[in-house]
Amino acid sequence: MTRTLLLLATTLLTALPLHANPLQELRDTLGRLAGHTPLKATVQLKSESRTQDGDEGDTSAGLATVQLEDGPTGLRLAYPQAALAQAAQEEAARAADPKAPAPTATGLKGLSFSEVRELSRAAETLRRDLANAIFKTERNEAWQGRPARVLVFDVPQVKKDKYVKKFESTLEVWLGADGTPLASRQRQRVEGSAFVVINFEMQNTEELVFAVVGERLVATQRTSVTRGSGAGQKGSGRTEYTLQPQS
Repeated sequence: MTRTLLLLATTLLTALPLHANPLQELRDTLGRLAGHTPLKATVQLKSESRTQDGDEGDTSAGLATVQLEDGPTGLRLAYPQAALAQAAQEEAARAADPKAPAPTATGLKGLSFSEVRELSRAAETLRRDLANAIFKTERNEAWQGRPARVLVFDVPQVKKDKYVKKFESTLEVWLGADGTPLASRQRQRVEGSAFVVINFEMQNTEELVFAVVGERLVATQRTSVTRGSGAGQKGSGRTEYTLQPQS
């Protein structure tokens, strides 16, 4: 009987996939997907934000598209001339009326080098997010109908801030059968106070969808939703980036 149980246990252990160190396995995968396969793509930004200060409120929207090239020689962004001209008109209108809409100017500002790099070099970005992460748990969960497993991490506050009294951050990464990242979601919540009487709170959720181009991991979608309040003010915003690779 004892021998039978031992053989059964050995068979089960052999059949089940072993993930002794999921964090290190993910880091190794990201290292392989941090290549410089040439990439050409269009990147679009859509954003909207709202602020409320007592009875006064304000809204803002952004919409713009740029061309991206990234490869062994570096990263290049091309801002269309028509978009630049439209942004200049919007900024001139705002000089006369600070509340004049400026979607193109706002969108182009959000399509900066640092923001676009996180899309075209997603492996580097995810490795950075995992630098101080602490593995918490693992679960099986399908992603868009595909079998996947989810790694869950706690992300501690690295730089301490005397005004922050509570900090919570978790990162979830969906992995395919071969360990390639499919998507991620990071939730962050911050509470604090300043000068005794001013309390503030901020919540942010960021979701990314990944794809592989050659030896490069890219983020084809990135959505960030924020909400916060403090000093009698409230604010919320949503920003969506879409990267479309071109042949």
